[in-house]
Amino acid sequence: MVSSVLSIAAVTLIILASTAAATNHATATAAVLCRNSDTPSLCLRISAPLRHVNAWTMTVTAVKEATEVAVQAKAKAAFLALSPRLNARQKSGAEACAESYGDVLDGLRDSARFLATSRRRADVMNYLSAASFGVTECEEAFSEIPTAEFPLARINKQLRKYVSNALAMGDQLKSHW
Repeated sequence: MVSSVLSIAAVTLIILASTAAATNHATATAAVLCRNSDTPSLCLRISAPLRHVNAWTMTVTAVKEATEVAVQAKAKAAFLALSPRLNARQKSGAEACAESYGDVLDGLRDSARFLATSRRRADVMNYLSAASFGVTECEEAFSEIPTAEFPLARINKQLRKYVSNALAMGDQLKSHW
């Protein structure tokens, strides 16, 4: 009886130790990959739930997270374009942002598709770069409106961080994987 309890305890310790070792390896790999991100803390947070951490899984996850933020940004811009509190130029700027966030979504979705199918870094990076450009287009739409506050500044900043993180992870992919 005592030996079976000791055996169970030993097996449990071995399982816990191997899980901790795998977690430490994943964390160390994520730290190395996230070093190249403009926002390492965001990158590490995104990597936390991953069991297998490498450039591909990190890129897939970063693109997925950026896509979720882009959906929110587009919805917020579209809602803002309907606001009665904005003048015509501000509404036009919000509409331009909704459109550019749609372009961001297209770029992110295409990059996700190429991550799953073509397995070519150049394809993935092309679409991630296009997504990044869409974030900038929104800012520029409001910069052209004199004395207008940028009402999407917070979500735009957040989206910029997520897309930038996806770009940094994609940049670490091998040419073909």
